[in-house]
Amino acid sequence: MKLRKKKVPKLKNLECLNCKKPLDSDDIYCSYCGQKNVNKLSFQSFLNQLVSGLFSYDSRFWKTFIPLIFKPGKVSKQYIEGKRARFVNPFRLYLNVSILFFLILGISNKTTFQDGVNDAEVLNDSINNKSITTLNNGLKFSEKIVDSNYVYHIKTKKFDEISFGNKLNDLSVFIEKNPQIKDSQKALETLGYPITFRNGIIFNIIKNTKTNIKTLEADSGSTFIKKILSYLSIALFIFLPLFTLFLKLLYWRKKMNYMEHLVFVFHVQTVFFLLMIIFTLISLITKNDSIQAIYLLLFLVYLFIALRRFYGQGKLKTTIKFILLNLIYFLLGAIGISIVSAIALIA
Repeated sequence: MKLRKKKVPKLKNLECLNCKKPLDSDDIYCSYCGQKNVNKLSFQSFLNQLVSGLFSYDSRFWKTFIPLIFKPGKVSKQYIEGKRARFVNPFRLYLNVSILFFLILGISNKTTFQDGVNDAEVLNDSINNKSITTLNNGLKFSEKIVDSNYVYHIKTKKFDEISFGNKLNDLSVFIEKNPQIKDSQKALETLGYPITFRNGIIFNIIKNTKTNIKTLEADSGSTFIKKILSYLSIALFIFLPLFTLFLKLLYWRKKMNYMEHLVFVFHVQTVFFLLMIIFTLISLITKNDSIQAIYLLLFLVYLFIALRRFYGQGKLKTTIKFILLNLIYFLLGAIGISIVSAIALIA
């Protein structure tokens, strides 16, 4: 009978990384502070700490919050060095702050849009009746041209022979003239077009876009902004891990795993949201949007100091990487916002 070999435990730390008390190599937990005796931060240990403390806050909040704001990069550095028991889990902190941020941002945008509506009403009242009459006549004339082009298009060409741009135009006019038809199959049958998956998708995109535009006009964009914010909060869960990958590539010489870079990103993004919350509230109270320039400057200074402290590189290297990271961040952000806005419009 073959005896199964006993699994030899891996050698662990001889002192607690959190409280520096002595440990035996086979100790699983520190008997003083309770932190698990592990060296490198792994995804499993990160997730375990997140789940165990997701709904409870204690003194760790202030021990995390104060140095996170006033000592850029310090909390992240200590966290990956093993001093984790004293701090709130980075993802948990980010999650709670981001919820608060999007809540306040939603309120802020609602107030801003209402101010815009009031200004628009004042402007509209200042336009004389003659200008309105001229505008209406012009619109009616334009509608006649569109209708004649639409009829000519339908009569002279098969749908599959029409270019994509003209397909959009033809279906757009049809939906405008027949708002009661909601089903793509019925609409295509009415027009005599082939009932294909592609044509159905085109019809639904145009129909949803027109509906969303009408809703946007009716409520001054507040519903559209809410949709964007709801999608944006989800998009960040894709954006931040992707940005972390660029960060890891940029600091590839550093002996850090992906999760350790991600801790830094979560902390920096948390501060980004915290500063946004503070300055958004100040902007709402003072009615002064120019204060946001101060916020942006403060965050850029914070990010530079955090990069230097966390990665321990000189001013020149940090400056170069700081510029590259900001370019990557704003590029990914612009792409993300464009995609989110498009989804919000056609969904």
